[in-house]
Amino acid sequence: MNADGKHVLLIDDDADMHDAVKMILEVNGYRVTCYPTGPAGLEAIRQAPPDLILLDIMLSSPTEGFELAAEIRADAVLARIPLVMLSSLDEQAGSDFAREAGTDHVKADRFIEKPLDAKVLLETIHEVLQTGGG
Repeated sequence: MNADGKHVLLIDDDADMHDAVKMILEVNGYRVTCYPTGPAGLEAIRQAPPDLILLDIMLSSPTEGFELAAEIRADAVLARIPLVMLSSLDEQAGSDFAREAGTDHVKADRFIEKPLDAKVLLETIHEVLQTGGG
């Protein structure tokens, strides 16, 4: 896997997650920036769009990640950025949760469960970047 200095932006309110993701990705050639809140992360994405977004579902509210994903996908410029959502919820529970929050489906290219497995994280990011998401 060749990261070629690709920029990954993480939005997660857990500082330990920032450290873990940086440790896993930076030694594999990725540039990583981390933001603890949705608004700060969204502003950074708009200022300098990354190659891939890692987004936690539960930030300041249980549905903030879904809402942020919907906002990113509704923006013509940002919608093309691959989006991987992170949560302690599994994908099916995440889909049910998204419906309850008022969205039709999780607006992400992939879904990774926490706690993170370094191999799964790296493989998922590599695959999504290679295929352009979807």
